[in-house]
Amino acid sequence: MARTKRTNRYCVDCSARLVYYARLSNPKAPNEHRVLVYACPNCTKDFEKPKMFSIRRNQVDDPLETVEIEIIQYRQKKSNLA
Repeated sequence: MARTKRTNRYCVDCSARLVYYARLSNPKAPNEHRVLVYACPNCTKDFEKPKMFSIRRNQVDDPLETVEIEIIQYRQKKSNLA
């Protein structure tokens, strides 16, 4: 199973990292019904009513473009002095 790195989400107003709300999200739903809910701790004044962001996945039949990126990183050889 491949590991996927989850991107960090940031607030559009104060650029602080958002906090994931698991109770309000449904991550195991099919893609067209999946909603991930986040809240901004810096912009929230009343934690009973936090400033929320919901992220939905859009599915498009004909995407504008597809980009493949290959990252190659060269490692330096360590010299053994022993």
